[in-house]
Amino acid sequence: MPRPPPAPVTQDLTHDPPRKSDKRTYLHHVDLIRATTFSLVIFVHCLTATTDEWDSVPVNSTTLLLHFTRNTFFALTGFVLMHQNFDKVDFRSIDFWRRRMKLVIFPYLIWSFVYWAVEDMWAHGRTKDIPGSLDEFWDLLKWGLSGFHMYFLFVMLQVYLLFPLVLWLVRKTRHHHVALLAASLGVQIAVTSVITYWQPPASIAGIWWHYYATFVPYQFLIFLGAVVAVHREAIRLWLRGKGWWLFAALVVTGAFAQVTYLMRVAGGERAIYASAAFQPTLIPFILVAIGCLYAIGQHWADSHRESTPLFDRVVKYASNRSFSVFLCHAIFIFFILYPQKNGEPWINTLGAPWATILMYVGTIACSLLLVEILRRLPGSSYLTGRPRLPLKKKRERPAAAETQDDDVVTEVEERSSVRQ
Repeated sequence: MPRPPPAPVTQDLTHDPPRKSDKRTYLHHVDLIRATTFSLVIFVHCLTATTDEWDSVPVNSTTLLLHFTRNTFFALTGFVLMHQNFDKVDFRSIDFWRRRMKLVIFPYLIWSFVYWAVEDMWAHGRTKDIPGSLDEFWDLLKWGLSGFHMYFLFVMLQVYLLFPLVLWLVRKTRHHHVALLAASLGVQIAVTSVITYWQPPASIAGIWWHYYATFVPYQFLIFLGAVVAVHREAIRLWLRGKGWWLFAALVVTGAFAQVTYLMRVAGGERAIYASAAFQPTLIPFILVAIGCLYAIGQHWADSHRESTPLFDRVVKYASNRSFSVFLCHAIFIFFILYPQKNGEPWINTLGAPWATILMYVGTIACSLLLVEILRRLPGSSYLTGRPRLPLKKKRERPAAAETQDDDVVTEVEERSSVRQ
């Protein structure tokens, strides 16, 4: 009996024949992008912890450009989620939330409590007050403030909640993705302009400043990553031979961002505010920097990965551990800064750049060591967002059997029960 043709709605939503759980091509360049992004995010945290992040013009000149990393993080999230789900005709929001949310919300709750208990309670001699101070913890938890970096996870939870809507929009506008991105970019420019130039009234100022912990300032990056995922093959071909054009664009947009930053500083604006992440003049550089990193990753994956097997293993290892390292790295920054000498953190007495270098190397090394321990404990998925590793190393699977990691967990792990 011949197979019936697919329903019209299926033809409207997918490019390819309907699928339920087939394996996709492993996107090796995503590993390089993820490992690079998380490494630079941690570097920024180490740099600002060991320098004058408030008033140093050179330090803020550096962090200004490295703001592209947080945007890359959200673009990558949109990319991977759309890559995995765009063609799924059996996509169900409830199933998506059930699989995804637990792998972020439990690490978010656990590590938020750890940072609050250590940095806000133990460090101030209030350990005994923890049971009676949980209202303070809640005030921080509800905005992603327990630990200076936990808002990343807070926003990620929002992205997961909203992803079914993003998926619906990208599917419905499949022939109009340029218009979709143009509209989203217009919203992005408007949002960053309001954040930068509008002074909210006192009645809402206390809530308004939490804008950075919402998905709104990152919505364009999420849509950008999602649309790139849908057209990744066409974009891969388009990027070929355009390395020098991308480099030139990076230089021009970077210079524009730096000149406008220095103009703000010269006009009396404090350096940390002049280098804020949501300056509208930074948008061109952010987009070009993300494009350059994507192009580098794609070029390596296409032309050099097979000839650099050791580097490939390092990239895969770093990508696999990146989320877990991100969760715990700030606790080591805190403890490295904790010992004092002459009224300041001892490490800062080393001066620049040695304090930053030592902080970065020490933070990465200690974080990796802790992650290797936690990944082998029962409850690993709650502590690290990743499944438990076996105590004895098993032979690696063939490359053909691999599937693409997302920002927290592999598709294979989603389809199977996560071992606790």
